Amino acid sequence: MTGAGGGEALAGGATGAGPGAGEPRVGGRGGGPEPFAVREGLARYVFGQGPPVLFMPGPHRFQRPGLRSADALIDGLVALGRSVVTFDPPGSGRSTRPAHLGMAEMHACALEALDAAGVTGPVDALGHSMGGLTLLAFALDHPDRIRRLVLVGTGRGGGSYLTAPGSLWSRKHRAFPAVAALGSVHLVVGRLGSERVLNNLIERHSFVDRGLCRPAPVEWRDWFRPRRGRADWHRIARKLDYGPRLGELDLPALVLCGAQDPQFPPACSAELAGGIRGARLELFDASGHYPFIEEPERFWDAVGAFLGEPTVPGERAGVD
Repeated sequence: MTGAGGGEALAGGATGAGPGAGEPRVGGRGGGPEPFAVREGLARYVFGQGPPVLFMPGPHRFQRPGLRSADALIDGLVALGRSVVTFDPPGSGRSTRPAHLGMAEMHACALEALDAAGVTGPVDALGHSMGGLTLLAFALDHPDRIRRLVLVGTGRGGGSYLTAPGSLWSRKHRAFPAVAALGSVHLVVGRLGSERVLNNLIERHSFVDRGLCRPAPVEWRDWFRPRRGRADWHRIARKLDYGPRLGELDLPALVLCGAQDPQFPPACSAELAGGIRGARLELFDASGHYPFIEEPERFWDAVGAFLGEPTVPGERAGVD
């Protein structure tokens, strides 16, 4: 299979819409997602066939191919008839390249993935949570590479998401004492076990329907295993505030958010939509941080309609 636009061949061949969101996509090489290629230590993927979409993974490694939230978004885009270009951030997944945490690193990887897939012009793009923040920064720094933006459950960066009404990171949230206590334990212990316990608590409060939560199993051995790479991203994210630059964006943008999102509350999305000229904001009343899992039909109806609109008169959607 060649990448969108005639890029290099990837292992595994093309894939259609894969397993359900709660089920990892498994391939034949070490149990990872397919299709993939690794060059100079960076693992890159192209899923599906059709006009390309850049899926920006999470810079903290929790949203990449093979993991639940990323797979749900990749599968949904493939089901819309799009090919999805993405990558494993350095130091995570199949990428063996050492991590150098920062936006410049993520942007360089995105450009590598697009170029390898043969995508040289502006492309539609989607990012969720910290992946959405990374995509926002990418669109600001590389406006010639982005045609349309879909930003899901994210914000402008800086500390705004820490103090927004309903934020899980605010002292006013009922779960803050538990999050703060487990966070303190994790800072001291710094093991995979403490990381998983903390992330399980955060995920549980990130769903309106707790029955959709899928906590990671925690084994006794995990308390002796080191935490995994890219764990310090949030310290960097607090120093990155793109609010003053939102007015630079001049492209169609769709901002989606769960009305009960505790990680990036709706105020963060409203701020984004208000700062990006012509952006649309859509809230999902029955969702937390994962509207594409809690309200998938409505979510994909909104994304499909947006990506199906021509950006200039006479243009076919998603085609250079």
